[in-house]
Amino acid sequence: MSVLEIKRELAKLPAEERRELTAFLVSLRHEESEGFKERMSSMIDDKNPENWMSLEDFDKKSKRS
Repeated sequence: MSVLEIKRELAKLPAEERRELTAFLVSLRHEESEGFKERMSSMIDDKNPENWMSLEDFDKKSKRS
C-alpha cells in the first residue's frame, strides 16, 4: 500500500479515530526523546482545561524540552 493510499483511507476515518491516530504518530516521533513519556503522562493527567493545549502547541513545547 502506498502512502497516498494510506492517506486516502485515513481521510475516511471518523474524527475521533483520526485524533487517536494523530496522538499515536506524535508519540512515535517523540518515543526516543528523553523524558517524553513522563511529560506526556503529566499533560494527559492534567484535568484543568486552562492547561490543555492544541496538538501544534504540544509539538512545539515537546521539541523545546
